[in-house]
Amino acid sequence: MTAGAHPGAAPEALRQPAAWAAVALGAGAVAGLGAVLLPQPYLAVLGLAAAVLAVLVVADADWALGAVAAFSVLNLANVATDFHGAPSLFLPLLALVAAGIAFRWVARGEGLAGGGRAAIFVALYAAVALASLLAASDFAAGRLEADSLLKDAALAVLAGLLLRRSRGLRRVIWVLVAGGAALATLTGLQFLTGSFDGSFLGFGQSAVQNIVGGVDDVRISGPIGDPNFYAQWLVMLTPLALDRAFGETRRSLSLAAWYAAAAMAASVVFSFSRGGALALGIVIVLMLLRRPVHGKMLVALVAAVLLALPFLPAGYTDRLNALAQVGTVESTTDVSIRGRTAEAGAAWAMLLDHPLLGVGLGNYAASYQDYARGLGIEVRRVDREPHNIFLEVGAETGLPGLAAFGALLGGAFWAVRSARRRWTEAGRRAEAGMAYAVGAALAGWLLTSLFLHLDFARPWWLLLGIAFTLPHLAAVETAQSPGAAR
Repeated sequence: MTAGAHPGAAPEALRQPAAWAAVALGAGAVAGLGAVLLPQPYLAVLGLAAAVLAVLVVADADWALGAVAAFSVLNLANVATDFHGAPSLFLPLLALVAAGIAFRWVARGEGLAGGGRAAIFVALYAAVALASLLAASDFAAGRLEADSLLKDAALAVLAGLLLRRSRGLRRVIWVLVAGGAALATLTGLQFLTGSFDGSFLGFGQSAVQNIVGGVDDVRISGPIGDPNFYAQWLVMLTPLALDRAFGETRRSLSLAAWYAAAAMAASVVFSFSRGGALALGIVIVLMLLRRPVHGKMLVALVAAVLLALPFLPAGYTDRLNALAQVGTVESTTDVSIRGRTAEAGAAWAMLLDHPLLGVGLGNYAASYQDYARGLGIEVRRVDREPHNIFLEVGAETGLPGLAAFGALLGGAFWAVRSARRRWTEAGRRAEAGMAYAVGAALAGWLLTSLFLHLDFARPWWLLLGIAFTLPHLAAVETAQSPGAAR
């Protein structure tokens, strides 16, 4: 690395026009040859794109973090496997990213400063979760859940190793916002035009489900296949879009961020997720509290909400009103609410019976029927999940699991607060704003998780790793340029 080169910068050879021209010519030749020889020419294009992406991921940390973020927010690995018969892409991507980190460390002296804090907290929770398998009655289900947990949690550590400067933080936020905006645009148009015949290559899944009482309607679920988890993702991404709407100096980027926030909010509504709607309102308030809201902006937001009310889907407000029935089990109670009440009661009973180890990671569903029968509540005759992350963690991993999970969440929010304070004191308002938005995004995920269990959580693990890395990032940058305003 040349003197004064920024850590994580691309190698000098890759910045030379002649080198890029040679790479382009070679890539074109390979693509042309593949198009002639392969039975399906598009495979040549996909293969070339994958090869170029692999080189960029190995060569540059920002590209690696962006690729991981795109794969996570678009759920590319699962869509490719479930809808296109592709082999698993997630583990190869993680391996490639790890190889790139090792390469840059050995060949270019790029330090491994970030990721340590995330690794400690993640390892603590993972160790307790794995220990709970000693009590698992269905060890196979527990092993599958453990495998999923370890792969997803690896994102948090890798994010810490890849995020090296605030410029990279801004870029990965834009990757997440752009991914969310693309999905929300697709699913929003899908809902408004009634285009539910196909799944749009797996990125626009939907299904007819009960809304409230005798009202059924289509609920969009994006690339996930579950409308509630899809809403959870969009709620988590909305504060990041609002941060860019507030913080971008270029008008075009600010307008793009406003559009992304609006599109994601609309798709949360179209998902009919009650928890998503509640959490969306709270995170929007959190973002508006970050700094005083100008009168014109407040009027515009209120007007937008009022204008949108007449266009809400049929039964939407009645479905939201059903939230007031949470905890009741009368015959008039919404069937979904009764089910959630039974699931919560079963989880609480599991924790009381197994306070030290729980029933075992991934074993709530296998134990649900045994515990639900004794509650005196009409329950569904299928294995269910607890639909509350704290009850899930407590039921499956006991009090130690709850403590480790609480430490994981508390450590992340402390990291956000610490970094934001340091950046604010140094006059770096843009970075402080991004840190606040990451905290609001995590809060949005946590709010929706009061109604959901820990599943489809890769974007959350990614943001968790980013949050843990922020104090190190702030310390390095403020030490290099103390008091420098942005």
